[in-house]
Amino acid sequence: MRTLTLALGVTLMWSVFARPAPAQSWELRRLGFTQSFNAIHFPTKEHGWIVGDEGLILHTADRGVSWQVQTSSVRTNLNDVFFINKRRGWIVGDRGVILLTTDGGQRWASVASVVEEDLYSVWFHDEKRGWIVGAEGIILFTDDGGRSWIRQISGTDEYLYHLYFENERLGWVVGSRGTILYTENGGRNWLKRSSGTQNDLFRVSFRDKKRGWITGSRGLILHTTDGGKTWMPVPSGTEHILLGLTFRKKEGWIVGWEGTILHSTDEGKTWTRVPTPTHERIYAIAMRDDREGIAIGRRGLMLVYRRP
Repeated sequence: MRTLTLALGVTLMWSVFARPAPAQSWELRRLGFTQSFNAIHFPTKEHGWIVGDEGLILHTADRGVSWQVQTSSVRTNLNDVFFINKRRGWIVGDRGVILLTTDGGQRWASVASVVEEDLYSVWFHDEKRGWIVGAEGIILFTDDGGRSWIRQISGTDEYLYHLYFENERLGWVVGSRGTILYTENGGRNWLKRSSGTQNDLFRVSFRDKKRGWITGSRGLILHTTDGGKTWMPVPSGTEHILLGLTFRKKEGWIVGWEGTILHSTDEGKTWTRVPTPTHERIYAIAMRDDREGIAIGRRGLMLVYRRP
């Protein structure tokens, strides 16, 4: 893979909304990177971050019209980013990397990690309490804003790919070979829940305490209407790996490999594949509202959605 020839400390700008996208369509944008974009997060409509391979961090302060490179001071792959507001955020990556900022990413500080395994997902309930999951059943917890971390007992050695908390007590984790974990006490105890599948599970999201969705390998979508007690498969119309998942009002979007974007207009009951100008792998999606969104993926892929 060709490496980035510009130092990460240099600030650059790209326009990704130079031309308006047609109604109901996704338009390809290239920012000039060969590194994969692995995660995207918008804590506000204006401010967003992308993290990727080789320590790449990008920031926008204008809804994604332009992007600036932020200095990470690491060269490992970065897998997830989470901001509780536009100033305080966290990033996790391979080999136990944890980064923290309190000034909107002007400075990213490395936090001493208690593990060396790859970390895949980070979530904070507030400025103090947060969780991280990763390889070999790792779950980490902090109550001091991410300056120090302790391990929680997951009860599994499976790879844990994503976590989601509905509130400070109720949380969910999904991972390899159909693994679903949940907690009702902030992670002091993690319990297993049957998924009914051996497929790898990559994302979990809830709209409220009752309704949730999970994406996975082989085109798998799971849905619950009873707070995760039972999970039922929903037809996806694809066999491709499905990853990123988001909802806005009654609309939902799922992204995956081979340029897959699925769209639902009935709160996830049915899904339809929409045309995209790529067959590349799409890893994540962020919809700032029901009219504007960005999907990102392998080899610097960016797709932009704008509905009039």
